[in-house]
Amino acid sequence: MTIKLEQELIVTSDKTIDAGGANVEICNGAGITVQFGKTVICHGLQIHHIILAKGGKIKDGENHLGLQSASNGDRVSIFGTTNIWLDYLSFHHCAYGFINVIQGSTVVTISNCHFGYHDNVMLFAASNSYNANEKIQ
Repeated sequence: MTIKLEQELIVTSDKTIDAGGANVEICNGAGITVQFGKTVICHGLQIHHIILAKGGKIKDGENHLGLQSASNGDRVSIFGTTNIWLDYLSFHHCAYGFINVIQGSTVVTISNCHFGYHDNVMLFAASNSYNANEKIQ
């Protein structure tokens, strides 16, 4: 199964994205952003050829509709999140980075993942001036 995201997939708390042993690819579109969530699992996906994608209106909570800026080509952005597990993911060929762990995210486990054909694999704490980044684990 191939999934092409026109905009970033915004993932909130208590979610699991699991390929369940199937060949599931997220490619040729936007990536995934885990934003201000907790307890999120991503398992068994192939994520490749992620490109810059347009922003737009999104529903990022049960009672909130907002605007999401254009994506920069990152595959998985973890933003202000705790308790996240990225397992058995395959990453290659993207416009920017593979995994960004920023804005004070904590308790992040990245295991059994494959990274290929890129220079910018992981970013932890994008700014030394942001105090919440001191607690990133």
